[in-house]
Amino acid sequence: MNIIYIHHAHRKREFPRSQDEDITELGERDANLTAELLKASNLKIDKIYTSEFYRCTKTANIINKYLNAKIIIEPRFNEHGSREGESWLDTQLRIREALMDIIKSHNNEDNIVCVTSGINVVAFIGLYYGIEPANNLPIIGVPSCSPLSFQFDKDKYAP
Repeated sequence: MNIIYIHHAHRKREFPRSQDEDITELGERDANLTAELLKASNLKIDKIYTSEFYRCTKTANIINKYLNAKIIIEPRFNEHGSREGESWLDTQLRIREALMDIIKSHNNEDNIVCVTSGINVVAFIGLYYGIEPANNLPIIGVPSCSPLSFQFDKDKYAP
């Protein structure tokens, strides 16, 4: 199956930081452009999973105006630091668990979009390449609305 990771659109930085931060005008343009690119690819998107944070759900909804897929809120896609006392390792395990559940519940022919926070891409990359989660893995940042495609074989990841 094709899982397309998309970092949420560029957000307004508020202080103190909030998980309810809105996206900027640039972020809205990025989300629309990403949606247009996905639509032009002629991929039928079966479902969109998104973190429950406002910037992620808003990005998912903008993208979905072009795709008309079912949107599912997936709180396990919330970013690192959103759960008190959660280590970087715990975050990776939580996100991988969500990904495995998605893989188990879909067919290899399905195209899935996951809208989440930038640093969560480490869990996607780690699962795809078989890199064990660890507290010493680097935190990687990803630009606004950057789509990354991962081909997961259900039989390999969720037998």
